[in-house]
Amino acid sequence: METGQLVQQLTQHDGASDGSVLRSNVGRISITREASHSFFSTLKNDFGFDHCSLISAVDNQTGFELVYHFSIVDAAGQMLEVHIDLPRDTPTVDSITHLWGGADWHEREAYDLMGIYFIGHPDLKRVLLPDGFAGHPLRKDYVYEIHEEEW
Repeated sequence: METGQLVQQLTQHDGASDGSVLRSNVGRISITREASHSFFSTLKNDFGFDHCSLISAVDNQTGFELVYHFSIVDAAGQMLEVHIDLPRDTPTVDSITHLWGGADWHEREAYDLMGIYFIGHPDLKRVLLPDGFAGHPLRKDYVYEIHEEEW
């Protein structure tokens, strides 16, 4: 399926908006966090996106943004970027690890460094920093204080 057609069909999903074509084989779409569970199930089961290569978390100071990168392994390089805005006071979204096992580490990284909670994640704990580390150091409002006992 052509990228423009794919984006057009996905934009019709409840909670989806701002569909665009970034390159000939790369689409972009925004969804609400409330629609994420249904949207991601549709993306995998109905459209065949079988690989989640990356989940990035961005601190926009007023809130957070998650950027997911998906691809179809069998297709001619078909890729999709999915953006979800999260409020700063409750940065939570449904986990997608039950659909794409490779999302496990990326969700744990976003939790560890940015403090985003993935509801339903099977083992949401720190992956890069020690268990006793205070806070989430990639947040723009994070203030680092040296605590020798942490290391």
